[in-house]
Amino acid sequence: MLKENEHIIIVGAGIGGLVSALLLSQKGLKVTVIERNGYPGGKLRAFSSQEGPIDAGPTVLTLIDVFQEIFTQANLNIFKELDLHKEEVLARHYWPDGKCLDLFSTHEKNLFSIEKVFGKNSAAEFDKFHRDCETLFYAFNNTLLRNSYPGSFLTKKDFLKSIPRLINILGFPTNYWSKLERYFSEPKLRQLFGRYATYVGGSPFNSPSLLQLIWYVEFLGVWRIRGGLHTLANKLKQLSAENGVEFIFNKSVTKINTKDNNVCSVDLNDGQRYQSKTVLFNGDPRNFREGNLGSDLKNLMKKTATEPRSLSAYVWSFASETTGVELAHHNVFFNENYKNEFDSISAGQIAKDPTLYICKQEKGLKSSSKNRFEIIINAPSITQNKISATKEYDLCKERTFQKLSKMGIYFKNKPNSRNLTTPGAFERLAPGADGSIYGLSPERLLSTFQRPSTKTKIKGLYLAGGGTHPGPGLPMAALSGKHAAEMIKRDLALI
Repeated sequence: MLKENEHIIIVGAGIGGLVSALLLSQKGLKVTVIERNGYPGGKLRAFSSQEGPIDAGPTVLTLIDVFQEIFTQANLNIFKELDLHKEEVLARHYWPDGKCLDLFSTHEKNLFSIEKVFGKNSAAEFDKFHRDCETLFYAFNNTLLRNSYPGSFLTKKDFLKSIPRLINILGFPTNYWSKLERYFSEPKLRQLFGRYATYVGGSPFNSPSLLQLIWYVEFLGVWRIRGGLHTLANKLKQLSAENGVEFIFNKSVTKINTKDNNVCSVDLNDGQRYQSKTVLFNGDPRNFREGNLGSDLKNLMKKTATEPRSLSAYVWSFASETTGVELAHHNVFFNENYKNEFDSISAGQIAKDPTLYICKQEKGLKSSSKNRFEIIINAPSITQNKISATKEYDLCKERTFQKLSKMGIYFKNKPNSRNLTTPGAFERLAPGADGSIYGLSPERLLSTFQRPSTKTKIKGLYLAGGGTHPGPGLPMAALSGKHAAEMIKRDLALI
């Protein structure tokens, strides 16, 4: 018979909550997941179309070993559970002057590709950049990213050994764009690798140079799942349910109750109360400071753990036939002046000439004739947004498709307003986040180390999700769920 504290309540069925549910249920614990939306995955979601479901959230799957480890812990083989494919081309990059550059998960191919487009000097500069990114990744991977406590890496022997090299790489200048100016004489390459700051919701002009290691994360391999990345969430939900996890959809938690500094229950929007001494909150920690989980928990988070907010986005998800330039699975269409784009976002506007990311969902998969697309435009969070809600659709449509036409890609069927997810729509999907899709902004020097960790000062209350350590992105959110499950099992004396 289960003890009272062995009934786990998970608030939110995002990737972190789903990973925790799977790993906790594997230990025979009773787990209930409460999700305000009608589907699992959080931002890992799909949009319906006449061609089938279209990804409307993350499209890039990296650090596959993180997911392999999670599935292995659950006595499962990820390659048997999911139809996974490794990308040959990481991404295809286009510029207004017609230049096009493919990058690969092979260093030699990248050197050749860059030399062919930009010359030998640029290839040599990239080689230096790449090797420094590799050093950063391996210095912080096990010590920080995969560590439950963000501050404990400073005591790790592997990290201490790497300090001299790290000082050389991360020293002056600490600003990412300034650092890129030192690496690359070619402005287009600064633009390309500067874009990786947006992967965690920051501007390359304001973010710390540590973010350059994101390039190496992508270099290690980009994967896709046949049917779209949202199928990962569906699979985790299915496997958890087979272990006995109870899922409650279309209901939200309005309050987490405590007694004597211990979690005791959660209240739902329909008036129900669920008793539990162990609650995992898989949502943006800003909800605590906003009072969305009860006034008693408003001071649970320091302001530096949730503010300022990261970027949001405008996301198109639609089906269409296309003509023009050849698309890869992942594509980026740059502008001529990257600084102007981020100045516009800082001013609360959509850039007049935005950088556009396009995912052609079926590209490269055999036996598929469908044409499903996701297009992402960087945008300010709701607090910063100065765009009238009545003008967002027309403005986005105009600036998206005029730009693509100029750059040689034409869509036969233009999407309508229901195909567009705005910052306001993201706030409705995940209230309390200010429409921000990456949580805490990475632009402060110490942001990486200021996200809240898994365990809170309230006994029995734990955190997971992209707003907590180790940060946003599918593998990071999955790791947060893994950290949370391990911490809960440890506190329940199950490991």
